[in-house]
Amino acid sequence: MKKYENMILKVILMKSVRKTVRNKILKNNSSDKIWSYSDFDKYSRSAVAMALSSIYKEGLIDRASRGFYYVPKKTILGVVPPNNNVLAFSRAAKKASFSCISGLNGYNKIGLTTQISKTVTIACNKPMRSNGNTKYILRNKPHSGTDIERIVLDAIIDIDAIPDTTPVESIERIKEIIRFGKVNINDLGISAINEPPKVKAVVGALGQELGMDLKLLNKLKSKINPNTVVYSDVIFGLKFSSEWRIKPRVHR
Repeated sequence: MKKYENMILKVILMKSVRKTVRNKILKNNSSDKIWSYSDFDKYSRSAVAMALSSIYKEGLIDRASRGFYYVPKKTILGVVPPNNNVLAFSRAAKKASFSCISGLNGYNKIGLTTQISKTVTIACNKPMRSNGNTKYILRNKPHSGTDIERIVLDAIIDIDAIPDTTPVESIERIKEIIRFGKVNINDLGISAINEPPKVKAVVGALGQELGMDLKLLNKLKSKINPNTVVYSDVIFGLKFSSEWRIKPRVHR
């Protein structure tokens, strides 16, 4: 008898979960929204999976990839698939607590280059497997938690290889971003402590030029191995590059 009652309760619960999931999706039926189990973390994964599968069979949602669904937008030309960027970020959000656009498209976003790439590069603080036109790179969450600070840090990593610009032009643009208050130099310094030596050195030279807190500046310098030399043509755009052991690259 008790087993039968438990079965009834389970069916009632499943119907309740399905109704909740269905109503939430239909209430926000934007085709740009990707739905996954994490959108309904109040309920068990298995219950949500069954609810999404049931709603999918009804034809109310379509499957973008395993575990990800969207409300199909129908036009006279057929069903419009979800935006690849939205799906890529939804995948990142499922695992990482921080993610943002990076790479060439990120550098374009902050005005370092006019070029864009078909490959979407996403920086996130958990390892992710790249697939198709989506490239995930493992990066620390920036101190401020903002996308623009992470993009600036990544731009410093790639500063000698950003197309359609020069390292000097890029660092001048980064200085403008800092001067205009879009990125705080002290936040950048705190983040740089856990970044590669090149970032530590360049941010240190920037900080010395733009008024970083002296204690933070000294801490940042102490984190760089005394034998480390950074080779980058960004040297020609930084007043204090020699104090941070930055030397020009050797061009052949």
